[in-house]
Amino acid sequence: MTETAILEKIAKPSEMICFHLLDTAGAGDYFETDQLVTDEPTKSIRCNMRPFTRFLLKDISYYMLPDNAVTYKLALFSGAEAVDLSSFSKLAYESPAAQAKDTLYHRCNNEDTLPRIIILDTPGRLYYSLDWSGAPGNCPGFIRVRGIKLA
Repeated sequence: MTETAILEKIAKPSEMICFHLLDTAGAGDYFETDQLVTDEPTKSIRCNMRPFTRFLLKDISYYMLPDNAVTYKLALFSGAEAVDLSSFSKLAYESPAAQAKDTLYHRCNNEDTLPRIIILDTPGRLYYSLDWSGAPGNCPGFIRVRGIKLA
């Protein structure tokens, strides 16, 4: 039995967690900042429940609608670090390059290295960055990360 299968048997259904960030008009300035994966992430998403530090990352959904014709890459981090090597060590997930405007992405399988265990530096907080191919302009969108809280 794999580690993932064991953890899923241990976790209770009530321990499902969700990080969700939604900006329907692009007015929140959540998705316009351009940051390389090696930069310290300055944006974060809080979880919908009491803070925790360990969870099994099961799936990620995201959608961006920038004003300009640009592509992007999404990165999720377990913590915020300023140094290139440290930033990479906190990388929890990185999407493929050139994610398209006005396209819903849902990642949840072995090709995306999911599921996987994440240990957060700050309880209940997941950091993210977007690496844009150019200036995105105003950008409505959302990021949703779901998983199972672990003890």
